[in-house]
Amino acid sequence: MSTIASEAGWTTIEIEISQRLLNKAYQRETETLVTEVRHKINNLTDMEQLWQIHDILSAKRYDLDGKYDAREPMLIFTFAQLLKEGWISLEELHGLNQAKLAKISSLSKM
Repeated sequence: MSTIASEAGWTTIEIEISQRLLNKAYQRETETLVTEVRHKINNLTDMEQLWQIHDILSAKRYDLDGKYDAREPMLIFTFAQLLKEGWISLEELHGLNQAKLAKISSLSKM
């Protein structure tokens, strides 16, 4: 049994905070992606660049589908990854218990 599974779990308030923050981070990341793709399209000069955009989008879709895992046992890892990538800040996790915050912070530094 992992340490996360043996914890008391996530409170209703922590789940609400998590959902709001996951939505916010997803919005930030997808808005950044749209801006980047828009820039690439505006500077498009040949078919090879178009296929590169397609490849970028395909890879990003795969990445996004796996990254925003909202299942309770995965939330610590999800938040650590988002923190590491800069889509959320530690301050935005305010409201989670200290043990969860410490684990998220530690994992984000790996």
